Amino acid sequence: MISCTEFIPAYSELFTFLADTYGRGEVARLWDYLFQPDGKGIPLVNFVKEHGIRGCWEYWSGTLTEEACDCTMYLNEKAGWFLIKMHRCPSKGRLLDLEKSAGIRPYPEYCLHCDHYRSAVESVGLKYLYNFTGTERASCSMLIYDPGVFDGRVIADENTQKREIRSADLEYFHPDFHSSLNMGIEYLGSRHGEKAVEQYLQQYSRRVYAKLIESIRAEGLPALMAHLEKTYEAEHAPDALSMRLEGNALFVDIHYCPGVRHLQKTGRQVSRWYPWTTKTVMETIAKAAGLKFEMAEYSEETGACVYSFRA
Repeated sequence: MISCTEFIPAYSELFTFLADTYGRGEVARLWDYLFQPDGKGIPLVNFVKEHGIRGCWEYWSGTLTEEACDCTMYLNEKAGWFLIKMHRCPSKGRLLDLEKSAGIRPYPEYCLHCDHYRSAVESVGLKYLYNFTGTERASCSMLIYDPGVFDGRVIADENTQKREIRSADLEYFHPDFHSSLNMGIEYLGSRHGEKAVEQYLQQYSRRVYAKLIESIRAEGLPALMAHLEKTYEAEHAPDALSMRLEGNALFVDIHYCPGVRHLQKTGRQVSRWYPWTTKTVMETIAKAAGLKFEMAEYSEETGACVYSFRA
């Protein structure tokens, strides 16, 4: 499992893999697929269909809180506009931090994926303006408006709701990132085949877990144990993990997968390639660190699995 707290580099690496392998147009096609306003993927469209422009406030109040961003949101239903001023995007900010700390270069046009929210709001007759100036500092702004009401002026008056969201007050934990990864894996496998899924996950694992691999080489299996413990604690699922270290072997028992559980809870179809986000990732880490890996069991129903590493 790739944790929802590790999703952002997985997202960026998927864009990079598609662009390098199939060209920039394939990245745009993935974004169209992820953001298609059919209610099955990114759920913004469900909010705006039910609540109109207030649905934007409701949707981003939840996601931006879970993503622990720094932003200011405004809503004026009477004047027909909704505005987000993103002071520090949690996604781009994390990628910039990873670039400094681990040398992982973000996909150059990473921020453009947010423009594909447009399809959801425009499907119900709203208009969408996105200001990308400042993305090199992880900041931007977005205005959504009702063309039948909005007069072109953004004025914060007595009819305006305002909300400040600050990362210092919040925990970074957005489980619905599991859905986006699941959709990305499904798109890649359905369109380009199993080999593409394997190659992408291998590339992601070697790049994003490079420091973990170095730690395993230097410290052995305890470094891997610490990583797994941290992963399931971040998922609020420490009870899902059991491990035992016997000599030169680490045995891991995953009682359920938090990602699979979230997908099922929210009515999503689990991709046939989703198990590879455990098997291929762990296999790649093990090989790069000089270990042998074996997946002994995997439950398609719950994501429960049993695997081991041997020095």
